Amino acid sequence: MSRFALAAFVALAAAVPVAAQDPTKTLPDSYKVQLENDYVKVVRVHYGAGAKLPDHTHPAGTTVYVYLNDSEGVVFSHSGNNNRSVTRPPVKAGGVRVASGPEEHHTAENPASTPSDFLRIWFKTASGGERNLRRRLTRGTYPAGENATDEQFVNKQMRITRLVVAPGGSMSLGVKEPALLIDLPSGQTRWADRGGPVTLQPGEYLRVDVLTPPQL
Repeated sequence: MSRFALAAFVALAAAVPVAAQDPTKTLPDSYKVQLENDYVKVVRVHYGAGAKLPDHTHPAGTTVYVYLNDSEGVVFSHSGNNNRSVTRPPVKAGGVRVASGPEEHHTAENPASTPSDFLRIWFKTASGGERNLRRRLTRGTYPAGENATDEQFVNKQMRITRLVVAPGGSMSLGVKEPALLIDLPSGQTRWADRGGPVTLQPGEYLRVDVLTPPQL
């Protein structure tokens, strides 16, 4: 075998395990792609009670986590350059976490007697220029019987707004930037391209406006 062929073979062999660690392919019962386009990839995650998931990889970049139920701590044991265990603290339904960072390679364990369900929204767009971004967003207190619009986070890459539509009412949204709309607590998602308007029925929603273009 020539040096060139050997080098190509080694490179291919090294790449296969990394590709195989995509959890939507290797762990489909726990990670399911719910929506994907040029801007975002939305994965619905389910960690059953007592679940122990083997090594898998998540790409570098900015990710928004939307928690769909009250759940206890989950333990992530990282390997590679970040060889440590981290316990995610308990979360509440409707809570949101915004984070950015390098590629993650870890196992996951849910030691609790209840499952943990959440959305993992990975951005394919140009970043907001913030390194090691860490932000937690919680539900505010909104007047009963009234519509509410609560902008909770904004940077160059995104804007996250919590919307509450009162019983018997509706809300019309203008869409100047592409946006992901998330129904709470079901976690159902839909994509809104520029234009509109979009009409929301009674309930609670998260609106994630994407402010930067896809990275080619």
